[in-house]
Amino acid sequence: MTQNGLAAELETFLALPGVPDLLDHGRWTDAHELLENLKNAPSDEAAYARIRPFFEAILASVRHGLSELRHEEDTLAGLILKNQEVAERLEEKLGAEQQKGQQAWQSINIARKLLARQGAMLLKRLDNESIENLVAKNLEVILASRTTVALTQAMQSLTLQAVALFENAQRQDRQIKLLVDAMYARFDDSPGIAVPRPQLQPDLGDYSRALQALDEKTRAFCRSTINLITDKNSLAKKFGLEIVLPLRALFAQLRTETEQWLSGASIPLQEHVHLQKMQLENLAEDIAKIKDYLLTLEARSEEAKIMLARLLRQEAAIAGMMARLPQA
Repeated sequence: MTQNGLAAELETFLALPGVPDLLDHGRWTDAHELLENLKNAPSDEAAYARIRPFFEAILASVRHGLSELRHEEDTLAGLILKNQEVAERLEEKLGAEQQKGQQAWQSINIARKLLARQGAMLLKRLDNESIENLVAKNLEVILASRTTVALTQAMQSLTLQAVALFENAQRQDRQIKLLVDAMYARFDDSPGIAVPRPQLQPDLGDYSRALQALDEKTRAFCRSTINLITDKNSLAKKFGLEIVLPLRALFAQLRTETEQWLSGASIPLQEHVHLQKMQLENLAEDIAKIKDYLLTLEARSEEAKIMLARLLRQEAAIAGMMARLPQA
């Protein structure tokens, strides 16, 4: 190969894309100095002697770069595959949990509406108006009674009607308890989920026993000879103090405890559902972060492929030029 041919080969190589980035400042300067010598110096033997080592050094650098890029490509491919698998697995989990959660939340919302409606009916049975209506009705009968038998029957009727009112409320309370249990049971079959039950509802057994005791007290009140010979107005006042006031207090306490229990019956479940929604939102955010990372990895992989193709062209060009160089 002539000296002009060598100069042309070197000039073509230096004009290849990416070569300026391949050569450090020193080699870039050497390459242009060598090119000038080949172009202008008449038969520069020193330039001939320097050309092969120059290209050998550049070829070694190119092949080192190729090795690093291939390693990086393999690493990127592994990371992309791993993150794709993780993203797919998390998306499947998210979809399944969202579907299961949606079904559970719909069931819970329906149950909460039923709970609110039945709870309102129960509280209506236990409100002050119900008790006051019973008291007013029986007091009217008591004051209108003309015989001792009618008087005692009217007095006993109040506690009997109160017991009946309580038993109706008790039946409705049991229905509500079953509904609350069904709400929480919706999550009991889910592995890893333990939703604490709400605080215990009022012990209706205690209230039932208190009503029975009050009924016995009423019967004893009606059997008392002193009470029976007392005038009706005074008797009605005494009956109000000994029987009606405790009865009012009993139902007031029952209503207060029932209202507190109903208001808190679904709170642990609502807190759990809120926590579960937050966990699903966090999971969705994690998936989004993984996908963003995947985009970064894929973009870097594309850059590496472009750089690899450029280095392969440079390697081929250098190897071709070296094959055409005169042997030492």
